[in-house]
Parts: sequence; structure tokens; C-alpha cells
Amino acid sequence: MRIPLQAWILILLANVINCESENFRDELEFIESLRQKVRRLEQNGEIRRDRERYTEPPLRDGEIYDFIIVGAGSSGTALIYRLSEILHWKILVLEAGGEPDILTDIPFWSVLLHYTKQNWRYYTEREHNVALGLVDQRLHFPRGKGLGGSSLINYMVATRGVKEDYDKWASLGNPGWSYRDVFPIFKRMENCTLYFKDDVYRGHHGPIQVAEPYITTSGEAFAAAAQNAGYRYVDYNGKTNKGVSFIQSNLKNGLRCSGERCYIKPIKNIPNLTIRLDSHVTKILISHDTAYGVEYYKNGRAYIAYAQKEVILSAGAIGSPHILLLSGIGPAEQLLKFGIRPIRDLPVGQKLLDHPAYYNLGFTFNQPISFNNTDALEDRRFTQLFNEGTGPLTNIGTVEDILFTATTLAASKVTDIELLYTSASFSTNRANGFAGLTRVNDKTYDYTFKPYEGQYSGDCGVILLHQKSFGRIELRSADPFVHPKIYSGYFSDPGNDDVKVVIAGIREANRIMRMPPFDRYGIKPMDRPVYGCQHLRYDSDVYWECAIRHLASTVFHQTTTCKMGPPNDPEAVVDSRLRVYGIKDLRVVDTSIIPITLSAHTNIPAFMVGEKSADIIKEDHLFDYKSNYDGIY
Repeated sequence: MRIPLQAWILILLANVINCESENFRDELEFIESLRQKVRRLEQNGEIRRDRERYTEPPLRDGEIYDFIIVGAGSSGTALIYRLSEILHWKILVLEAGGEPDILTDIPFWSVLLHYTKQNWRYYTEREHNVALGLVDQRLHFPRGKGLGGSSLINYMVATRGVKEDYDKWASLGNPGWSYRDVFPIFKRMENCTLYFKDDVYRGHHGPIQVAEPYITTSGEAFAAAAQNAGYRYVDYNGKTNKGVSFIQSNLKNGLRCSGERCYIKPIKNIPNLTIRLDSHVTKILISHDTAYGVEYYKNGRAYIAYAQKEVILSAGAIGSPHILLLSGIGPAEQLLKFGIRPIRDLPVGQKLLDHPAYYNLGFTFNQPISFNNTDALEDRRFTQLFNEGTGPLTNIGTVEDILFTATTLAASKVTDIELLYTSASFSTNRANGFAGLTRVNDKTYDYTFKPYEGQYSGDCGVILLHQKSFGRIELRSADPFVHPKIYSGYFSDPGNDDVKVVIAGIREANRIMRMPPFDRYGIKPMDRPVYGCQHLRYDSDVYWECAIRHLASTVFHQTTTCKMGPPNDPEAVVDSRLRVYGIKDLRVVDTSIIPITLSAHTNIPAFMVGEKSADIIKEDHLFDYKSNYDGIY
């Protein structure tokens, strides 16, 4: 009997799920034990949590609103916050996920959230000569699913990028997106409480909090070593990002400042806003090249909602292109292959940019200067976090220091490498740590990392900021509940320049780690070769390229799948006002529109995109609207 293609897909997915269930059993049990601990402490009155359930009005098919916003991630929550200020606008928010997990508030346990239902759990396809040391040779691309999106599960690193990034963005034919244009928005949305800051560049009255997390002795040592290596200590969100700093993090009273907590929670009960959770949008309704509503599934049933003004996609760099493709907007040839009638032939999903990283530059110490996971499990640490907003659990998953530098290969000397120091390594707690998250396979882990288990350790991740390679997203099926195909495209540039820049970053990281004061802690490199590269001379360029192609992974910064550009840009999907080309009343508002790589983690830029899009929409629909900017320009 011939088995249909769709059945084969379901069989494949079932096998993957079963395999992942086996691998994640320990993680899920540990996560549940932590949830029970938090519930017990709350029930006993030992901690205070400011959580209350979201309630929804009765659901009816055919509801009519002014705006329908699909997705409540980082950009979406900022957009919701600002659009809802216009009280006569009726707004419907459709979010595929649910409320935040009970562990979401705890910064230290960020890595665990990737194993929960708050993660869409996307995986790339197998690709040539990349991810060779990972399970099934596939990269894990976590994306947040829930009210707050990826800001629910990310590491809360607060970085804006630099002037050159945004000026380049605007110079590509995108007026309104230069640094002069976006800088006031960064200030408007921020409430910075850092002790060390470039104050004229920082905001103090916005909803998004930026604060300092807990830093271990090893994190302090890295900052000192970098300064001994010639770097200045800087506010990397100030005048320049070149230098070293402790991590600036989105924390509010010590807890995660997600889009849900800091944008949605304060407004969730206003009368013009309806939020429907567990509502999976499957299609944008389009007639005569005009978007007029959406189809979505909730509680196993299909519903339709209508928009009198606009439909706005904020489903993220993977979700937004997927929905556009399912709705008939994308490469016509691809759509026809799946029986989807093309409405507008646009290059949706044809360019995927990211920040590939080599995380596995580990070091051991002879003293307990890195993070103590056992201490982080004690009840007193939970009471310290929830009641005082302080203590080790404000540490953001052992991520402690950041350093931006320009290698000798950097164009125009703009920073091309970021070093991210963590007070843990791949040998620290395999089940609940970075090795499990990046899906290092058993042979690689046992040969390369297992010998260092039980030792005090740290790691210096090397992040490529401006890749020349790029990937793509394509449909796997016309079924909206089947994930699309994702190709990372990592290290596929013809000149191999991306690999060369990462190797230069590795050498700079090693130079810094040899500086005082690390010597007083008996620092030693984890120099056991990466499995599969042991035949090559350690520390040679050819060795490092092999290691990179085996173990490089993502920093979760996917962009550009619905690229912004002028009408003559063959890669463009939206214009500079975020309108989908050829379709009226349809915009995309999330990181998928960002046309270039940024010298930044993408959560803060995502918030900025949401804030700015709200200004643009108000300008288009309100007479005489003017943004209230505050800046140095």
C-alpha cells in the first residue's frame, strides 16, 4: 500500500517527538520539581508572586475589530501596549501559546524554559558540513510560544546595536530607520537602573527595565582580564560598544522583564483590548488584494475574525513567513507545489540571517569561582529572589560578561565579534545545561566534554555578528500545524569568510583568558579535541574550522525572512512602513523585517520595532499624530 506524503511527515514527526521525549525526560522531571518548589513556597507564604490568571470574554465566530495582531512576542507586546493607548480602537490579539510558565520569572533557570511548551521547538534540516557533532546533524532553533513570545525563554541580554547598523538599515532605501530615527525610541521604552551607564544615552521612564544581574567571581575575573588585555569597561548601549561590560539584563525587581510582564500585564484589563490565548492563526483572509481578517483554531475548532483597519503579523522570524506562505503570499512556484493559490509572488522566507556562535571554548579552575548550581536550588535563594529581587537567581543562566570587538577582518572596523562569558561550560550539568540545549550528540559529549565533569569551569562563546552566509525557510506541507523547513545556511559563503572571522574571535578569546587575574585561579583550557577533529593539529586554523563545523550553534537571533526594502529590492517583502507589498491593510511587525545583521542580541531591537510600528500606524490612521520623542538629537 502506498503511504501518502503527509502520512510520512506525521510518522517522521512522531519519531522525532519520541526521540526527544527520551532525551528530555530528565529535564522535564527536574523542571516539574522546580515548579513544585515554587508552588510550595508560595502556598506556605514564604514567597510573594504577583501573578493572576488572564481571562477572556466569551468567544464568538465572526468577531469584528479594528486591528487584529497575530502573535504577542517581543515586537507584538510593544505594539499592543502603544496601539491600545488609542481607546476607541478595538484590538484583538491572537497568541498561539498560553500564559507564562511558573518558572518564567526566574532569570537563572532560563535554559530550562527551552524544554517547556513555551518553545515552538523548531529544528533545521540536515545541511552539508555544519552541525556535524549535533544530534541528527540538526540545529535547535528555540522560539517563544506564549504571551511574551521569545522574551519568555531568552537570556534577557539587553543590547541595542550601534549607530552604523541603523544608518546602514536606512541607507538601503528604508527612510525612518536610521540611528537618528530609532535612538529616541530606545530611550523612550527604557528604564535603566544600571550603576555604570552612559547616562545621556539611557532612558529612565519606559516600561522595559534594564538592570544588573548577579555576577560570580569568575564573571568579575573576565571583566578584569579583558581590561588587562587592553579593552575599556564601557556601557555598550552608550556612545560605543567596543569594550567589555557585565551583562545588562531585562530585569524588573530581579524578575524577568518579558514583554508580558512589562508591556501587557499593566494594560491587560483595559476595555478596548481582547487577548485570546491558545489561538493558532492558520491563514490571513485576503480579497481583492486586501487583508480583511484571519482564520484561527482554538479548542480544536476553526474561527474567523475580521479587521476593519489592519491585520498585523507579529508571529516572529519563523512564524510570520510561515503564515504568509500558507496565505498565498510567497514564491509562486513553491506555493503551487503545495496546492496553494498564489496571491502575491514575493520572496517570503528566502533570506534568513542569524548570529552563529561557537560556544565551546571552555576553561577549568582550581577554585569554586563559577556558578554553584546546588546553592541555586536552596529555598532561601527563591525567597531572596521573589521577596527582595536580589541574589544568585537574578543571574541570567550563568551569562555574565559581554565584549564587543572588531577583528582585523572587520569591514570599516565595526564590531564583528561578540564574546559572551558564562560561569558554566558544556561539561556543567549535561542534562540541564548548554550541551543539552544545543543537542551535542553522545559520541561528541563523551569524548570531548565528559572528562571535565565535576570541575569548576567557565566558557567564552564566540558570536559572529555579521555573517555573509544566509539560510531560508520553506513550506514542508500545506498543513498549518506542520513546521516549515528551515535551512540555517551557516558557513556557506563562497569565500569562507564567516569561518575566518570566528577563528579570529576564538584566538582573541584565548588571549583574554590568559590574562590576569585568571592565573590566580589555576585556569586551564579544556583542550581535549572535538570528536571528529582529533586527527588535526590542535589550535591550527584547520582544526578550529573543523570544530566550528561540528559544534557551532545559534544565539536565537533569526531575522530578515520578511525583509524590509524599497520596491526595487528583489529580496524585499515589506516597505519601510512595514506594509506587505501588493496587499493592502497587511503589515509585518517583528524581527523578520530587519534587513541586515545587527551588532546586538535581537530582543531589544524587537521591542523597538514594535514601538516604532505603533507610531507609524498612528500616523497613518490618526489626523495630526506626532510621536513624543526624547533624545539627544
